Amino acid sequence: MITLEYPYFSQLLAIAINQIKELPDFFDDDKIAVMSDFGAEHKGARCNTYTFLLYAQSKIGVFELEVQKLRSKHGILDPYSEFKYKDLKYGPRSRALPEFLKLVDSFIHGALITIAIDRDIDTVFGPSKQDTFPLIEKHLQDLGYGNWQGAIGEKALRICHSVALFTALTSRKNQRFLWYCDSDAINDDGNERKFSDTQKLFARILGMYAQHEYELIGFAKSFKNKTYLDDLLSIADFGAGIVQDIMKWHKSGSDTMPGGDEKELILKWITNQGRFLSKITIEISKLPNGEVGSGIIEFKPASGASY
Repeated sequence: MITLEYPYFSQLLAIAINQIKELPDFFDDDKIAVMSDFGAEHKGARCNTYTFLLYAQSKIGVFELEVQKLRSKHGILDPYSEFKYKDLKYGPRSRALPEFLKLVDSFIHGALITIAIDRDIDTVFGPSKQDTFPLIEKHLQDLGYGNWQGAIGEKALRICHSVALFTALTSRKNQRFLWYCDSDAINDDGNERKFSDTQKLFARILGMYAQHEYELIGFAKSFKNKTYLDDLLSIADFGAGIVQDIMKWHKSGSDTMPGGDEKELILKWITNQGRFLSKITIEISKLPNGEVGSGIIEFKPASGASY
């Protein structure tokens, strides 16, 4: 259904999606949800990563209960100590991490999807940022979605199109859908635009891909009082962080992965499929001829490697 009338980014995603062997089936579920996290916006990053944990909210009860037991066992329930990719050395969380990742792979029905876009690509919606960013700013303003600087508008469109396309592919009529995210520039509440503007933008884009209606579409940012939802958000954080480091490692030609040995566990986890959780990584990068291409990355251990 994605024709030449759709944005170039949609076409790149469609090419990659055609290479995916399997996506989760949520047709028996009344509720689905997505957790999102974004990485590699720091100096020295080789790509931007956009990670989405798309899962069956209807089946999450066992995971919630088992994580609560795990947290009580390791003394990280009260106060609720968040798992963070940038802080894997903290003692109690570090000791709980192997069991946590096992629970993720055993009790979450869904897909962890990471889209890695080369930092050399300024825009996936036009020929150049000079031509495209002013059009994005004007288009979003004309739609009544607030004022967006070009780069932030580009980011919001990348994220909304990605979440919308995968949600449309895996959902059905009359389901309830929740998008839960951490605080980010795309969902700020400021003078020129609000989180509600991002919500309206997403709903409009979802309508481009979904040929069915939803009973309810909900949005939330991470609450002050942390719950199992933030553990699910941590899974997306792990995906965004480790894929960025893997890409940097690969492109640098280094023999040592950046970040230290503590990331080895996350590396092993991302390269192995869960019992009910698929792990999908899409790369969008420049080809030798200067054009932009997309495809699925399949992680395999090198010969003689221990992971």
